[in-house]
Amino acid sequence: MNRFRKLKIVAMAMLALLLVLTACSGGKSSDSASSSGGSSAGTSETSGGNAQSGGDAQSGGGKSGESVLRVALPLNPRIIGYPAEVTNNGPLPFLDPVVQSLLHFDEKGNHVPWLAESWETDAEAATITFKLKQGVKFHDGTDFNAEAVKWNIEQYIENKRTETENIASMEVIDDHTLLIRLKDWNSSSLEAIGFFVRHVSPTAVQANGKEWAYTNPVGTGPFLLDQWNMNVSVTYKKNPDYWEPGEPKVDRIELLIIEDANTAASALRVGEVDLIQAGNVDLADELIKSGEFDYVLQKNGIGAVGVGLIPDSVTEGSPFADVRVRKAMAHAIDEVALAETFGKGYWETTNQWGSREAYTFNPEVEGFPYDPEKAKQLLAEAGYPNGFKTKLFSGLNTKDVFTAIQSYLAQVGIDAELIVVDEAQVQSLYFSTWEGGLMGHFHSVQPDLGLYMFRHLDPNGAFYAKGIIHPEDVLELLRENQKAPNMQVKTETSHKLQKLVYDEYAIVGKPLYIPMGIFIKQKYVKDDGFGVTHNAFWTPDNVWLDK
Repeated sequence: MNRFRKLKIVAMAMLALLLVLTACSGGKSSDSASSSGGSSAGTSETSGGNAQSGGDAQSGGGKSGESVLRVALPLNPRIIGYPAEVTNNGPLPFLDPVVQSLLHFDEKGNHVPWLAESWETDAEAATITFKLKQGVKFHDGTDFNAEAVKWNIEQYIENKRTETENIASMEVIDDHTLLIRLKDWNSSSLEAIGFFVRHVSPTAVQANGKEWAYTNPVGTGPFLLDQWNMNVSVTYKKNPDYWEPGEPKVDRIELLIIEDANTAASALRVGEVDLIQAGNVDLADELIKSGEFDYVLQKNGIGAVGVGLIPDSVTEGSPFADVRVRKAMAHAIDEVALAETFGKGYWETTNQWGSREAYTFNPEVEGFPYDPEKAKQLLAEAGYPNGFKTKLFSGLNTKDVFTAIQSYLAQVGIDAELIVVDEAQVQSLYFSTWEGGLMGHFHSVQPDLGLYMFRHLDPNGAFYAKGIIHPEDVLELLRENQKAPNMQVKTETSHKLQKLVYDEYAIVGKPLYIPMGIFIKQKYVKDDGFGVTHNAFWTPDNVWLDK
């Protein structure tokens, strides 16, 4: 039967491409982009303000012939200059021009140096030693050195950030060497400390205070903050003393806060902006198919948020306490048809945690391909030959997709009452059970399972932990993954985890899709880095305009 006919219950597929960006930061709050560090993408048509703010009307040209890059982003930061309180990925594109970390990622998710020249890990001694780049200075002229790195990490510790909770002590060996002793060896600590901790001038913060630093970033980046027009734009000017010779290549950058997708698309069409992050697949598809623009689709999943359907398997009386019912639910849903219909080709399907391009992807995982007859058989075996009633919780952004899922479930006898709640209620469900029913599983799909999967599967995990089972063999394998002395062992244990979590226990239910990051730009924009590595990372130092 044609898959699309099964979705006729939805008259028009309106996408809200999820930018729930929190989980990936490893911060202390939530997987959502709405926290003290920034706000999630909204729908205000007026918050984008004047797309020409800070320069001439035509994009690409600034005052006195300056080269200016203008980027429209559906994000609205509240903190840029005190990274220890930026608890999600949402504001990171606003930090990248000014504030940097010790390492970042390549296209495959491997760690590559940034402010660190190199690093050494010793699993037996449970230490990480960072060698820092020399000759780097903060924007206020003070030295970037080991003492400054130590101070910045201490700010994260004081804010009880999970990235730094495994640190036992730190020792400055010399100006450019910092030794970090861990409480226990954890292979995830390198990424947690090296990527998520961003560095600002201790001198500037201590002299002016933390609140001042929120809106006055003094980092090591290729640009200096020029003007922050709240809720409208953030403008940066070239750092003449940047530590990388020959960079940056443009004189100014304007990041325009345009939360409405139609407004951003219109600004791109008329040349008022050079690049947009597209949050609406219908508009994105239209722009891409016009042939007028270049585009990048981020497919590696790094920094992205995957969407699945997770069952409450612990509430007394929940049918999903039976693994056969969890598997039946998963077999009942055609995720490929959902992705084709709602995602327009811009959603990647997967049968496990993360992208198919990640090193953690296990091709031997069978998963739960669409098979309604198999679903009915499993339900009968579990004692539900006539199905059962349950609840299906959805946020506003997933309402249309979950309405289609409700229909799929009904076809195998699972009568799910769709309950649409606001974002605050969705977040509250992360930390409790969901009445024996189902809810969306929003999870950072970065490949480090010991860091990201652990936050969901550990009994004391930050998200969903109270509503799912915690088999001891899964927890033991997670611990092995965290203590892996090298990448070979980390990869092997990751593959075993995927098989156990999905094929054996179906703990987190049905993986549905991973929305690709969609970045659309004028053809003259080169080497901007959007969508190449991490979903929230770009390369303002390398970008140039071929015009």
